[in-house]
Amino acid sequence: MNSAGTTEQATGQAVAHHQAERRYVYNGEASAPHRGTNDILPRSNRPVKHRKRSPFNIIAALVAVSLLIVFYVWNKITVDRIAVEVNATQAQYQKIMNANDLLRAEINKKSNLERIGKVAAQLGLTYPKEQPASFPVDGEKLESLETE
Repeated sequence: MNSAGTTEQATGQAVAHHQAERRYVYNGEASAPHRGTNDILPRSNRPVKHRKRSPFNIIAALVAVSLLIVFYVWNKITVDRIAVEVNATQAQYQKIMNANDLLRAEINKKSNLERIGKVAAQLGLTYPKEQPASFPVDGEKLESLETE
């Protein structure tokens, strides 16, 4: 067990060493196979620095998202309200058109010449036997009567 434990440790160190070597960055120099590995040391990566997020940026993003949500909801409510108004206006228009149609039908019914003749006969009216006479009107006399 002892030898197995040391073998695992050696393997783990070799893997860790290999992973550490993988982190190295190319330093821009050509590698020379005839030189020793100790002559040129590869440059290592800089430590990873996590950028701190500014609270102002986070708050600004939250405000922007909430403003977009509020605008979207307000837009939906406005569109729904306008749709209700349009439907109400169309219903009112249809009512008015129906009323106009009824009035036109009543006018057509009452302007029928046979009906007018029957009503005139009930009232004792008759057709004139003579043609209506025309007479000239003096414009000066008419103006003097209007001004008085």
